[in-house]
Amino acid sequence: MNARASLGEITVTMPTFHVDQLRAYEVYRRSRFFALRAGRRWGKTDFDKILAADAMIKGYPVGWFAPDYKISAEAYNEIVDVIQPIKRSSSKVEGVIKTITGGRCDFWTLDNERAGRSRKYKLVIIDEGAFTDNSRMMGIWEKAIKPTLLDLKGRAVVSSNTNGMDPENFLYQICNDPKFEFNQFHAPTRNNPYLPAEEVAKLRETNHPLVYQQEYEAEFVDWSGVSFFALSNMTENDQPVEMPKRCDAVFATIDSATKTGKENDGTAVTFWALNKTFDRAHPLVLLDYDIVQIEGALLETWLPTVFERLEALARECGARMGTLGAWIEDKASGMILIQQANRRGWGKYTHPIDSKLTSLGKSERAISVSGYVYRGMVRIARPAFERVVVYKGVSRNHLLGQVLGFRIGDKDPKAQDDLLDCVCYGIAIALGDDQGF
Repeated sequence: MNARASLGEITVTMPTFHVDQLRAYEVYRRSRFFALRAGRRWGKTDFDKILAADAMIKGYPVGWFAPDYKISAEAYNEIVDVIQPIKRSSSKVEGVIKTITGGRCDFWTLDNERAGRSRKYKLVIIDEGAFTDNSRMMGIWEKAIKPTLLDLKGRAVVSSNTNGMDPENFLYQICNDPKFEFNQFHAPTRNNPYLPAEEVAKLRETNHPLVYQQEYEAEFVDWSGVSFFALSNMTENDQPVEMPKRCDAVFATIDSATKTGKENDGTAVTFWALNKTFDRAHPLVLLDYDIVQIEGALLETWLPTVFERLEALARECGARMGTLGAWIEDKASGMILIQQANRRGWGKYTHPIDSKLTSLGKSERAISVSGYVYRGMVRIARPAFERVVVYKGVSRNHLLGQVLGFRIGDKDPKAQDDLLDCVCYGIAIALGDDQGF
């Protein structure tokens, strides 16, 4: 593939393939249906972008399909940048880019079962194919997307990281069942020659082994029966740490719900000490927790108890910056709590949790912070370790039950995860998303 394609006096400059992308291209070139199973930062989006731009330059129609608008919007912006010299028109609202050569690219989200119907494509790209709806994606492929390739004898590319060893998963099926006629190319992160070798090596050392296999080796990992967060990684010899005598600050994370009734979610809170100055090896300590099931109207009386507990913990732990306040999931009754806090003058102590976190599934959230836990950077203090709470008629330590009992890919709709969400939010807010470079 040339890096530059000339049209008269117009030159379109495209990214060049690195050596492993060239290997993938050779397999793609010999395939009508092509599956690219790639680890994080290998460059699958660049690979797809070059294929799409090349087809558009040649005047062909392209269909780009992604699980949601956010993923497709990122691809849209990058492709517009590449074909800018020959762009005739573009509309992010309509999800269409057209070129002066007659090419076009239509962007579709896969929450629409009719995505692509009635169109004709020379090339179809399905981005993040492993993260589509398992119950619908194969039907969308067979009934809506695949027929768009008939008229022009088009090709299809499915590019994605893996998402467990699930026989219902679209990527897993097309990579493992010959009847779907997909040729596969496996591309682990380490095959990207532009990534610093020492940084890639560090990933293996600092990540949960199964996370490394899935996220960076792009292997199909069997998560069944695996306890994701191990007690040994959050304690010292399976025992909690004592409350810190000094720390930088304390804060809370809240996952709330307005519903009531035996089967509905509750409102959970976790309390944290941030300790980067005094204990860099263990910069985050989970101090305490609570979980309640109350009507939305009563949350107004419950929220002040959170701030009171934070003030008490700030004194007990010698927080030199005091309390940073509470981060609240900005949906459902969380919006009500934030509004109440603003009315009471607590606005500077109340923060919505970034939508980048709340929009992730619980498995993705857990994976994104797992490296910190695996390296022992998060500790559980004695109050959180020993607290027993009555919740939904059950007396136990619900924090340990939810966190240590969590399994990646758990599909049980009745599984309790309020405190698990709080823990993942707290780690991400304090230490950041651990899955990038």
